[in-house]
Amino acid sequence: MFRKNHLSLIACVLVAALVAAMPAAASSWTVDASKSSLTFVAKQNGAPVEGRFAGWNAEITLDPEAPETGRIRAVIDTGSAATGQGQVDQTLASAAWFDPAGHPDAVFESDTITALGENRYEAAGTLTIKGTARELVLPFTLVVEGDTARARAEVSLARLVYGIGSDIPETTVANDVTILLDIAASR
Repeated sequence: MFRKNHLSLIACVLVAALVAAMPAAASSWTVDASKSSLTFVAKQNGAPVEGRFAGWNAEITLDPEAPETGRIRAVIDTGSAATGQGQVDQTLASAAWFDPAGHPDAVFESDTITALGENRYEAAGTLTIKGTARELVLPFTLVVEGDTARARAEVSLARLVYGIGSDIPETTVANDVTILLDIAASR
């Protein structure tokens, strides 16, 4: 009798240990586009030029307690880039810049998400623009309150690596462009 109860107890402990060792279920988050933004800042002749992408969406699956189980996939409509300056906006829509006719979407897809502590994370993955794919590490902060979350990120990209504006020298438009994300989401 003791042996049977002892084996049952061992079996229960093993099952509990396996369940505890299983990765946490990541939550799916729905982005609230009305409270979110994807913007950029470039420098033209030394002066900042600010713009935004009006069309984009993101599929986010993330448990802040187990970020390694998460996944991010963002799709940006390259034709939605706008600065509010007519000539600049026309240039952005040209084949030498975003080429939305030939490459309508830019895509970021994470491979891994890592917690850095103090609400800081990194999503490492691939960013593809105009058919050119490059590795990208996206540092971001994340604050979760109940079923809502706010993520903010800032990263610098080298536009020429992706063939963006290859007809304009760096002396006119700087190679580095700052991308800013502010995402509100709920689960």
